[in-house]
Amino acid sequence: MKTSLVFAGLTLLGFKAIAAGPALTIYNQNFAVVRDTVPLDLKEGVNEVRFADMTATAETDSVILRDPTGKVKLQVLDQSYRNDPVSQELLLTLNEGKTIDFVVHEASKPDHIVQGKIIRAGHEGMQYAQRAYSNSYGRVIQIQRPQTTPIIEVDGKLQFSLPGEPIFPSLGDDTILNPTLSWKLDSSKAAKLDAEIAYITDGLSWHADYNLVVPENGDTLDIVGWVTFDNQSGKTFRDAKIKLMAGDVNRLEKVEMEDRLQMVQTAAQAAQAQDAVTEKAFSEFHLYTIDRPTTPRSH
Repeated sequence: MKTSLVFAGLTLLGFKAIAAGPALTIYNQNFAVVRDTVPLDLKEGVNEVRFADMTATAETDSVILRDPTGKVKLQVLDQSYRNDPVSQELLLTLNEGKTIDFVVHEASKPDHIVQGKIIRAGHEGMQYAQRAYSNSYGRVIQIQRPQTTPIIEVDGKLQFSLPGEPIFPSLGDDTILNPTLSWKLDSSKAAKLDAEIAYITDGLSWHADYNLVVPENGDTLDIVGWVTFDNQSGKTFRDAKIKLMAGDVNRLEKVEMEDRLQMVQTAAQAAQAQDAVTEKAFSEFHLYTIDRPTTPRSH
């Protein structure tokens, strides 16, 4: 979803410090660095932790998790990322070869149930991605499936559409509703804390547009600017503190781990710059600060 903000003049105004909410540094090359909070209730030793508030386009090999106060030492022993939240298409796929109930809605008849065997689930241009990481390094597995139509067998006959609204059996406790990170964390002591997570994600971009208002009389004109965010990351960031980075970043397809961590740390430091500074220029880049929390909604 695209979100626009109006601002006057050529620079964005600063804002006062905001205690809560995620922080974004959005680059004008369709990616961003996200800083967010993960509430943890840890015992001393190894803990199983889930964070179900990730984007669908996260680069999970860039994830940094830490205690911002430095009081608790956290070591990530294992990290896994699931981006297969429950959907009708996914459940049809998981039930291929099985017979399930379908509720048939007809205007002239009461609702009734028919049974159909899922011969082929069908994939509407879907792409499934599974990523598994051990510590900071790991492997990426991507599975792509072409677009196809479902095939359902009803009363011994095949049809290339669903006969009604499918009713699926339970999947158990392993079901996820949002893209989720799971960790095995080794904690130096038992503690309740708000840990900080930072990572790079695709699917976020911004651009600026300007309107000139010229009066009929006089020699002055008004400049009105709009900043538009395009959020296709799969996650809505509510009341986010946003900084915008202008400039071309030389971003390679495969970046060494040290370079990825440096990119996250640099953007995190930029996001912590003094809020009163509305524009910060360094080298060929310009950093702008939005003057109030904003909610870039996802498509």
